[in-house]
Amino acid sequence: MSQQVRPTITNGKTGVGNFGVGVMPDGTADSLRTVIKPDGFHFEAYDFDDLTLPSLKLQSPIGSEYTISFDDDGALLINGVEYTAPTNQGNETIKGNKTYEGQTKLSGGLQLLSPNGTVFNVKVDDDGKLTTEKEVSNDIANK
Repeated sequence: MSQQVRPTITNGKTGVGNFGVGVMPDGTADSLRTVIKPDGFHFEAYDFDDLTLPSLKLQSPIGSEYTISFDDDGALLINGVEYTAPTNQGNETIKGNKTYEGQTKLSGGLQLLSPNGTVFNVKVDDDGKLTTEKEVSNDIANK
């Protein structure tokens, strides 16, 4: 199935008549196609085959405006800033060097790996004293 392409506009016509507002983008005196009628718009897919939108401007319910676009690498931009998907999902691995500013609170504990891969649980008591405890693997605990 071949894709239709908008016909070349030759002697295009516009008009108002008993049919409503008529716009005949690919019409000639012999062949007209009305795209706006009283019952709505009647577009064909090929009417938009060369449509290019550099960005979309959207408005929130309270009137804040947001511009959605893409950079040259295809990254999604919101107000010119690259969108980064949230990473607040459970059981994920985050790679790379990270720098945190401000307070970081850990709930549920902290584990550190030694150079050979041994897991140590870091604990703090109510006086602020830090201690480490080597984690016992389930294999050893189940024997």
